[in-house]
Order: sequence, then structure tokens, then C-alpha cells
Amino acid sequence: MRSRGEGEVVHGQDALVFLLSLGLILGVARLLGEAARAFGLPLVVGELLTGLLLGATGLQRVLPGVHAWLFPTGAPAEMLSGYTTVAVVLLLVVAGLEVDLGIVRRRGKSALVVAALGIVMPLAGGLVLGYLVPDSVVGAPDHRGLFAIFMGVALSISALPVVAKTLLDLGLFKTDVGLLVMTVAMLDDLIGWVAFSVLLGPMQGGGIELGVLVRTIVLATGFALLCLIPGRRVIDRVLAAIEQNGELAPGRVLSLVAVVAMLGAAVTQAIGVHAVLGGFVVGVAFGDSPRLRERTRQTIHQFVTNVFAPVFFASVALHVDFVANFDPVLCLVVFLVATAAKLIGCAGGARFTGLPWRESLAVGFGLNARGAMEILLALLAREAKVINDSVFVALVTMAIATSLLAGPSMKRLLYPSAGRGGIRPDDAAGLVREGAFIPLLSSSTSAHAIEELGRALRPSIGDLVEPALISVLERELVAPTGLGDDVAIPHAAVEGLTKPVVALGLSPTGIDFNAPDGRPARIVFLLLLPPRAYEEEVRVLAALSRSVFDEAAREALLGATSLEEAVRCLDEHGRRIAGQAPGVRIPSLADI
Repeated sequence: MRSRGEGEVVHGQDALVFLLSLGLILGVARLLGEAARAFGLPLVVGELLTGLLLGATGLQRVLPGVHAWLFPTGAPAEMLSGYTTVAVVLLLVVAGLEVDLGIVRRRGKSALVVAALGIVMPLAGGLVLGYLVPDSVVGAPDHRGLFAIFMGVALSISALPVVAKTLLDLGLFKTDVGLLVMTVAMLDDLIGWVAFSVLLGPMQGGGIELGVLVRTIVLATGFALLCLIPGRRVIDRVLAAIEQNGELAPGRVLSLVAVVAMLGAAVTQAIGVHAVLGGFVVGVAFGDSPRLRERTRQTIHQFVTNVFAPVFFASVALHVDFVANFDPVLCLVVFLVATAAKLIGCAGGARFTGLPWRESLAVGFGLNARGAMEILLALLAREAKVINDSVFVALVTMAIATSLLAGPSMKRLLYPSAGRGGIRPDDAAGLVREGAFIPLLSSSTSAHAIEELGRALRPSIGDLVEPALISVLERELVAPTGLGDDVAIPHAAVEGLTKPVVALGLSPTGIDFNAPDGRPARIVFLLLLPPRAYEEEVRVLAALSRSVFDEAAREALLGATSLEEAVRCLDEHGRRIAGQAPGVRIPSLADI
């Protein structure tokens, strides 16, 4: 009895230490993450800083006794490791949710060309780098081939959450350039994560056996097909039943996703592939379902990125001394090779498909963001002894630097200071004055609203109305244009059009455009653009969004009963908010 009591005391002490360390990490990571966001930095910067302060780089150097008590080896460390394992799986679920296979299918050859070059060039650069670096930075010099393969895969991926967040911040998410960037990022991540997950199992054993590798690939492919074909049909039916109750649906779907993700991760772990692939494939299966409402998707995102992601990214830096393992030459070389290879591949591919150089370079810089996914991949490789701490620190540094570089570079390339003659593309009021205004839309669906607004533009564009409506409706199937905050901007390029044309419609009861916040659109702008007018598209979308950016502007516009009233509201509020950069309406994607 006495020994049992002592065992219970030890177990209670382990639980106490685990709960204290978990609460401390989560609290500090959230605090520093929000501080980083206040300075315009990704949340992951503050979360990594938490690990630096509480881990081997900070607390262990200053107060080693306190660090040893808070983060001991044994049961508390195993409990924290279990928590971060769940976090890794759920993070890959979130990444998978962003992969819309419908968009991938519809973007066609241009996305495939950019994606292929965006993988091949970084892969080649990583392979060359892997064979040229000295033995001192290779985790296991006897297996340099494995190291080189990993470096190639590591430089090939993009960070879907960072890419999406950058596009949202710049008002580019629904543009043609933004959709191309997102599609290529999806393809790159699909290929990169599958390749890494399949190779990681053999890597952990120190080598690759052909028979084991073939068996693993066959089983992993079978699992993915099972999830994405019959599995998705089952998911559609279950989601249809759950989504009937709008208020309770997000929580119920969150539970369902977590259960299926854990089971999927267990299956892939059992067949010799890392558990992250199971989470990623499950995320793709759920994300590709048309039954998954955007509001529910955001509930899942917010839960994972506010509860699990901070602890995971803080733990990344907890056990690595970044000061002792920081090699400035290695960090610079990794950054330059990663950036140059991605820019050459993606920008060159985009230029090959017909994009102008300015937009092509913007595509390259957007896809160059590595962010949290690169850090996650680096951590898994470090745990598998494929890389050492110096390479790990170099990859983390590169991931943060490329993510910080993406937004300013794209903004500089895609937001020119001047437009063409006539009405300026950034003059929302002028565009509506020259277009059309319907103070009370009679439509109750997004398709009918688009048709109603299109017919109102017939005096301006004549027989182009019919092909314009076909283009807008097809594009709406690719990516719904509800922005949230009661606003939607369906739009498309129309052959034969020479300048942007806008129709504005108001609906007091609202129309469902599948917005991220789940609210129906009461303000609908139909935007038609000349083909390949990428700069104008960016500027017009930004101007329309800015003119209804805050609640006061939207309420004033909803009260307009004539074209002149609507134009006056757009002009007044557009000028008032003109000093603010286009930004995110709601935190709809992982800010990592």
C-alpha cells in the first residue's frame, strides 16, 4: 500500500509539472504571438520566441534549476510530446482544409506548369546544396543522400496558411493572380508532404529499402484514394445532416474532424508513413466537400491555431539552443538557395504561361513563403536524425525570413501608384456611377443576384452581358466571393471588355455567398474586367473593399435609395478610409 501511495504522489507531481508547463507555454506563446501580430509579424514569430525564452536558449542559461523543474525528462516530457503530436496532426488537417481540389482541377495547365517548375527548381537546388555542404552540418554523413533528398523536398514546399494570409492581407485572395498562387501552393504542398511522409519512415531507420518503400507508397496511395473518393462521399452525407442545425454545426463538425483525423493519422503511422500524412489527407477530404460551410471551416482553424499551434511552435525552440547553433553563413546560403530556386521556378513558370513579368515575380514571391509548414517539416526531420541542430536553425530562419518577405514584395509589385486614363481603378464611386445600381435586389440566391446585376449592366456593355454572366458564374464555382461583413464581390474577366465595369446591388435580407463569417451578403458588387488586366483587378477589388470597410460605411450605403446617394456614400467613406491599407475582414485563415 505504501509503495502504491508513493507511486500516486509521483504521478500527481508529474501531472502538476505538465499542467504548469503547458499553461505557461500556451499563455506566453499567445501573448507574444499577439504582440508579434500587432507589429505586423506572423504569429509564429512570437510563438518561436516563447520557446527561445523558456528553453535552452534563454531560461536554461539563466535559471537552469527552474528550467529543469518546469521541463524535466520522463513522464512530463512524454505528456508534452503527446500534446504536440496531436498538434502536428491537427495543423496538417488545417493545411489540408485549404486544399480545394476543385480549384486545382479548374486552373488547368498554367497551375501545373508553375507548380512543376516550382518543385523541380527548389528540389534541384536542395539536392545540390545537400551534396556540397561539409560533413559537419549533415546529421549522418554516411547517409548524405538522404540528407540531400530531404533538403530538396524542404525547399520545394510552400506554406499554405502563410500564402493565404498574405493574399488576404493584400486584398488578393479572390483575384486571378491570388487563385493561381493558391492553386500552385496546394499542388506543391500535396506533392511535397506526400513525398516527405513516405520517405520519413525509411529515413528513421537510416536507409531506404526498395521493397519497403514500394509497399509504403502503395499502401499510402490506397489510403489517400479511399479517403478522397468513397470517404468523401460519406463525409458529404454526414456533413449535410450536421449542417442542418446552423448553430450547433461548427462544434459538431470540429469533433468529427478531430476523430477522423486521429484515426487517419493512426492508419498512416501503422503503414510506415508519418502520422502527418493521415491528418493532411483527412483535411483535404473534408476541405474538398461542398457541404463544409466557411463558418465551420473557420471554427476549426481558430481552435487549432489558438490552442494547439502556439504550444507546438514554442516547443520547436524549447530544446534547441539557437545561439550556440546559429551559423550565419549556413543560414544565408540556405535562404539564398531557397529564394532563388523558388523565384526562378515559379516566376519563370508564370511568365511562360503568359503572365507579365510584374505579376510573375509576385507569384514567385508569394510561393516563396515557407512559414510554419517549413518549421514543422524541419522539426520532424531533426527528430528523425536526418538533420542536425545547425541545419534546423537555418531552416527555421529561412522560413521566417521568406514569410516576412512575401507580403511587402507582392504589394510593391502589384500595387502600382498610377492607373490608366479615364476613371481611376481605385475610384469605387466613379465606377458605380458609370455602371449600375439596384437599391433592392429581388434575388434570393447568389446566382440569381449575379444575373440580376448583369442585366442591369446591359446599357453599358451590350451583348457582352451573356458571356460575362457565364464567366462570373463559372468563377463563383471555383472560389465563392463572399468577403464577410455583409459584402460580396463576384467578378470575372470578360473577352471584349476594354475597361472595368461595376454594378452595385443591395439586399436588406441578405444573399448567401458562402462568406467566411457565415453572414449573408447585403451589399453585392458585380465586377467585370478586361482580360489579363491583373493590375486593374487588384486595384478595383481593393477600392471596392475599402469603400465598405467599416460598419458605418456599410450601414450608410444600405440606406441609399438612389444612384446619387450610393455614389456619395462610397465617395465619402472611401476617402475617409483611403489612408488605410486593404486588410483582412475577419481572421479567416491561420495566421502562421
